[in-house]
Amino acid sequence: MILFASILILTACNGKKNEEKARTLFEEGVRLREERHSEEAAEYFLQGLELLKNNDVKTYENASLQAQINDNLGALYLKHGLFDGAFDAHNEALRCFKLLNDSTGMMNAYRNCGRAVRSQEQYKLAKQYYDSAFCIATLINDNAMLSDLYLEMGRDYYMETGDFTRGIECVNKALEGDLSNDDIDIANMTLGILYYYSNNFDEAQKHLINALRSERPGVKMSVYQTLYAIAYYEGDYKLAVYYQQLFSDNMLESEQQLSSETMLRLKSEYELKAQKNAMESLHRNHSLKLYLIIALSVIAFLIILLIIRKKINENKIKALEKELEIRNKIMLSNKVFVTAKNLGEHLTSETMDFTLDDNDWDDFISLTDMIFNGFSKRLLATYPKLGKWDVRICCLCKNGFSNQVISILLDTQTDSFYKRKTRIRQQKMGIPNDERTFEEIINAI
Repeated sequence: MILFASILILTACNGKKNEEKARTLFEEGVRLREERHSEEAAEYFLQGLELLKNNDVKTYENASLQAQINDNLGALYLKHGLFDGAFDAHNEALRCFKLLNDSTGMMNAYRNCGRAVRSQEQYKLAKQYYDSAFCIATLINDNAMLSDLYLEMGRDYYMETGDFTRGIECVNKALEGDLSNDDIDIANMTLGILYYYSNNFDEAQKHLINALRSERPGVKMSVYQTLYAIAYYEGDYKLAVYYQQLFSDNMLESEQQLSSETMLRLKSEYELKAQKNAMESLHRNHSLKLYLIIALSVIAFLIILLIIRKKINENKIKALEKELEIRNKIMLSNKVFVTAKNLGEHLTSETMDFTLDDNDWDDFISLTDMIFNGFSKRLLATYPKLGKWDVRICCLCKNGFSNQVISILLDTQTDSFYKRKTRIRQQKMGIPNDERTFEEIINAI
C-alpha cells in the first residue's frame, strides 16, 4: 500500500511539473505569436502539447491548457494556409472544451472549425459548425460574438456560395449589433460587394463609400476594385481609371505594411537619422534664400508631376476607350458574346430565350484569341487537362462576364458554377492551394 501510494504521489508530482512546463511553453508561444514569429511559436505549442499528452493524471487545468494550446496552434496553421492541420487542432480544442463544459470555448472552437473547413471550400460542413457557434452564442447571450458571426457568415459563406440575398441579411444584422469600428468598415465593404453582385449599384456605392472611412489599405483596395467594376460596367471610363489608380496606390501601401517589422523599424530609424542630419545641416549651412529656392523647386516639380499624371490618365482613358471600341466591333459579330452581353444588361424572358451551337462557341474562342493574343492556346499549353467546356468557361471569364451570366449560359445554378470552377482549379489545373481567385488566375494568362 505504501509503495502504491508513493507511486501515485510521484506520478502526481511529475504530472504537475509537466503541466507547469507546458504552461511556460504556451505563454512563450503566445508571446512569439504576437511578435509574428510563427514558426518558433508553433514549435513551443507542439512541445507543450507533447508534455500534456504524456501526463497520466488528467486534471481540469491540464485539459484547459491543452484546449488553449490547440486553439492557438490552429489559428497559426490557418493563417499560413495549413487548413488540415488547422482543423485538426481546432477540433481537438473543441473536444477538450466539451469535456470542460466550457460554453465560450466551445463557441469559439466551433467557429474556428468552420473557418478551417470553409477555407477548403467544404461549405456544407462549414455551415454546420457556424450554426453550432450561433446556437451557443444565442444561449449565453453573447451579442458581440453574434455580430461577428453574422458578418463572417455573410462575407465568407453566403457570398462565397452565391446566396447574396442571405448574405445581405446577415451583414445588416451584424451592423445592428456590437461591431468594432474596423468591423463596421468591413461590414460596409462586404455589403457594397454583395449589392454589386446583386446588380444594385446605388446601394453598393453607398456602402462602399462608407467603408472608405477605414484606414486599412486592404479594405480600401477591395472598395476601389468594386467601384472600378461599377464605373466600368456603367461606361464611366474616366471614373474607372481614377478608381484603378486609387486601387494601385493602396496596393502599394498594403505591400509596404506587409513588410517585416524588423525592416520597418530599421527603415524608420534610418529615416529619422537622415532627417535629423538633414535638419542640422540646413540650420548650419542654408540661408533663407536657399529655403525659398527649394520651396519653389518643389512647387514647380509638383506642378510638372500633376500635368504629367493628368496626361497619363487622359492617355489611359483614350487607350481604354479605343480598346473597348475595337473589342466591341470584333466581338459583336459573335452570337455567344452578344447573348452574354444582353444577359448582363437586361435579364428578361427575351434575353433568356437563346440557343448556341458549337460553331458559335468556336467563333467566340477564335475572336477571343484574336483580341487576347492567342489566349486559349496559351491556356491549354499551361493547363493541358482542360476540356472543351472548361476552355469556354475560361474565355467567358477572360471577357469579363459575371458568374451569374456564365451560369445562365451554362444552364446551371450559380452555386453549381462556383463548384465547377473549384473542380477546374483543383482537378484540371492542379493548383488547389493557389490563393488567387479563379478570375485572377485566368487574367494572369
